[in-house]
Amino acid sequence: MGAAARAADHRWSQAHLSHYVEGDLNPRARRRLDRHARDCVDCGRGIRAMRALVYSVQALDGLAGVRAPATIFDRVRPGATGGSPASQRA
Repeated sequence: MGAAARAADHRWSQAHLSHYVEGDLNPRARRRLDRHARDCVDCGRGIRAMRALVYSVQALDGLAGVRAPATIFDRVRPGATGGSPASQRA
């Protein structure tokens, strides 16, 4: 894989980390991100950080009557829209 393809794969992976952690990726896209994250320190860290964020948000659920909105990650994903998830594209 050339440098330009690796850079494009990295950008795609970064944009789909939250989808990956939430289990919203189709099998092909999940394998793509798995392959990339095995060799990319930044994306491996990104996955761990996103998991920690998800667990933290879930831990807040029910505390003092605070509930995290179901669409919380749609608000923080770059280019998020109300349509079908971009994560289904590989």
